[in-house]
Amino acid sequence: MAATDIYSERFGWNANFENPDQLDFCYYTTAKQLAKQWWGNQVAPNHTKGAELINEGLPKYCALVLCEKKYGKNNMRPVLAEELNQYLWNARWNKNNQNSLLNADSWGEKDSKAGIALYGLKDLIGEENINAALHEFRDAFAFKTEPPFAGTKDLYAFLKKHVPDSLQYYLTDTWEKITFYDNRVIEAKAVLLDSNNHYKVSIKCSTGKVYVDNKGDDTPAETMNDYIDIAVFPEDTKNKEGRSEVHPLYIQKHRLTAGEHTIDIIVTGKPVRVGIDPYLKLIDRMPGDNIKNL
Repeated sequence: MAATDIYSERFGWNANFENPDQLDFCYYTTAKQLAKQWWGNQVAPNHTKGAELINEGLPKYCALVLCEKKYGKNNMRPVLAEELNQYLWNARWNKNNQNSLLNADSWGEKDSKAGIALYGLKDLIGEENINAALHEFRDAFAFKTEPPFAGTKDLYAFLKKHVPDSLQYYLTDTWEKITFYDNRVIEAKAVLLDSNNHYKVSIKCSTGKVYVDNKGDDTPAETMNDYIDIAVFPEDTKNKEGRSEVHPLYIQKHRLTAGEHTIDIIVTGKPVRVGIDPYLKLIDRMPGDNIKNL
């Protein structure tokens, strides 16, 4: 069935998109399946552990990018939340058998986790840079008929070439280690400053990061100093199709160490909620406490 996508009746043919806020999961899944064929028909993975990530994780990343083009980067939380929950469910059930991306074995690792990690990398280094790395990787291994064929170590090597030293920690955390974050908003308040609709928003948040061994035991990251999004949001708006859209008043990366932080931000417009890593680009065990209403 090469080059054929199959959809069950209850998935594709009977899909109901009358609710404008319903994710077009047919589009998302088709994007992933087409990307899977695009990669799989060009780059044959070798038979080392983790190599299936090439045919699963890269297409999932492509699908996430296409969803971003369709819905906008500020509306990606529901999509990334679904992928994160898939991985977290897998990690809980396989607590004593987890792997880094270099040795990804389970579906949650080589598909959902790999997609999130690559999407997060794009956010850090820019789409042009990750595109350049993937282009070079593809050119090096496309349509090979004799070994060596591609493995995760090869993909990783091409990615590393395009990541500056200041962001290499992210690659190490996602590809060489099993990393979980604990980012949460503790409390937040907003004060109107003047008649020009300026508000001072004070956010008290907590950050943490642990590394997990293959027995499921945690070790706190001793030198955490990571780039993490801090955001302030107004009320959502509706587009012409009636779909809810997010337009942050403020979203910037802050370099944060482990522990509690208080961050003051001046915005123009009435804020209604705040967030730390609000779009879930990092692997957070408790993603539900990343956003807090004011």
